[in-house]
Amino acid sequence: MLHDPPFTAKSLAERWSVDESQVRKLCRAGSLRHFRVGTLIRIPVEAVAEFEAGAPSGERRSPEGRPHPK
Repeated sequence: MLHDPPFTAKSLAERWSVDESQVRKLCRAGSLRHFRVGTLIRIPVEAVAEFEAGAPSGERRSPEGRPHPK
């Protein structure tokens, strides 16, 4: 069974159009599930889906967890 490869902090930052440091901050704060390979951060695809789905229906949230401006 093949799995989607995990995101890097950089690839997730590109997906969300934010600075890579914002993704690292979410990981550090424990808001975004991740794992490390040595010093490298990897974020499972499922963790990204969970985070993105965490906003109430119809409300977009920024990666910082605040409501996203419309």
